[in-house]
Amino acid sequence: MSYYIAINPPLQRHYSVHNRNNNDLIAIQCPCNGTSKTLILFKHLLILPTDTNPQPVMKKGISIFIVSCFIIYNISAQSISCNCLSNLDSVISHTSTNYAGFPVKTSGSKATGYNNMVSSLHKRATGITDPVKCFAVIKDYVSWFKDRHFDFSYALDSTQWHISTFNEDHFRKTLPKKHHPLEGIWRNPDSTLQIAIRQTAQGNYEGIVINSQDKKIPSGLVYCTITKTTRGYAYRKYNYMTMDYPAQQQGGLLRLWNTELWGKVYPEEMNAAEKTELSTWKNYNFGLSFKQADPQTAYLKLPTFNRDNLVQKLISDNDSIIRQSKYLIVDLRSNGGGNTGWAYLLPYLMTQPIDQGNNYLRLSPQNTQRALAEIKPLVENPIPDELKKYYTRSLVQQYQHIYKEMPLAITPFYPIPSITIPLDIVIHYPTQIALIFDDLCGSSTEYFFQLSKQSNKIKRYGTATLGMMDYVGMHQPTPLPFSGYYLVIPDTKSSWTDTAPIDATGLQPEKDLSKIPQDEWVDFIRRDLKQY
Repeated sequence: MSYYIAINPPLQRHYSVHNRNNNDLIAIQCPCNGTSKTLILFKHLLILPTDTNPQPVMKKGISIFIVSCFIIYNISAQSISCNCLSNLDSVISHTSTNYAGFPVKTSGSKATGYNNMVSSLHKRATGITDPVKCFAVIKDYVSWFKDRHFDFSYALDSTQWHISTFNEDHFRKTLPKKHHPLEGIWRNPDSTLQIAIRQTAQGNYEGIVINSQDKKIPSGLVYCTITKTTRGYAYRKYNYMTMDYPAQQQGGLLRLWNTELWGKVYPEEMNAAEKTELSTWKNYNFGLSFKQADPQTAYLKLPTFNRDNLVQKLISDNDSIIRQSKYLIVDLRSNGGGNTGWAYLLPYLMTQPIDQGNNYLRLSPQNTQRALAEIKPLVENPIPDELKKYYTRSLVQQYQHIYKEMPLAITPFYPIPSITIPLDIVIHYPTQIALIFDDLCGSSTEYFFQLSKQSNKIKRYGTATLGMMDYVGMHQPTPLPFSGYYLVIPDTKSSWTDTAPIDATGLQPEKDLSKIPQDEWVDFIRRDLKQY
């Protein structure tokens, strides 16, 4: 059962978010008359692997090449071994049994293509024992489903990193005047790391560390590899092999989805606006910022929902200004989702209770067992008074019925009701709210897009989103024979998946800004809002 969001926080309060029992349940708490009361629990929408760095970590390059001043060599851990065929078969078995998208994506005319793909991968996997080489095989299987929530990764230790004998002076002297915009020297927000990006013989782009104040990140490390895709760019980092996560260059800024931002310093340099934006990412702030766009308009920039505590603090710190502003612009560009930090925006936008609809669980022994374990506390324990506005008597009765009926059900999918978010009060200001989306917006940001349709205060601007919210429910990793692999399988389809799926197209804002340069969007929206 997926509680995407089930809170309606009392107005003018401060909230805290806490993990509970390491099972991705989150408790929202608020101080009420000196006591801390739990309001509700909800689920993460996307779980990304992390390292000691507070940022989610992503991808890792495996190519070996020799080009001029780039001489790359691979240090592999020969002792690490896996039976690739066994791991592939395990992934196939779990997917066919538990993945919510499997029936529709492999049936009818699609069955032949699926079977041919599996047969080809079986041949490739035979005899492979290197987990890096095997990763590429299993990645191709997972990629076939074109579902960004269906995630597969492999953490690499330092013996598996790629190190380059790289000469910065030679790079500066030999960089052609007519070079690709990605090529050059880039720095991170805190100026503690610099990388030089240059095209490889294979046509990819590799970022080599040339200056590092972090002892764990040596000079010469191939920090990231950027490849061209049909939808733009994808990147992978040095310490993780993962699926293809999007990267995007915008002028003097390079975005590694919603986890990292880099600024160009050579040969071209960032302009003043780009330097200001890069500075908002210092100290792992992830670009979260607020300003008064004009006397009537408040502006919130939320490029990530991976740090709910930072989103909460930003909104809380500026709550009084927002409530005095006639207009509010919430800039969600590049926000790939993560958690549910958008919940703190609900008091400003709600004009009626928000109906989340049903989710549909793919029935299998493993999925059913997991869902029943989540429903059990609601069935066997009394609902605390402070939660009864969410878990109404009618809803609890539905859960009681589900708890008895689901183990006996024989249908492919089983409907699970979601909590309706109740409305306490409609606040007067802001009267109009603009939400800005682009092609890097995904996951819980797209869920927020859908929920926002139930508010008559909101206008949506921008371009089509990434498309990764048809299948959800990545509750826990799926164990594989090789323990180094990390696989999460969505077991639930969203309420709209059967009738209006979004993964292939994304969600299109009503106000299409694709013909307007992105650096002009905010000014356009600020003027447009004043028409309403």
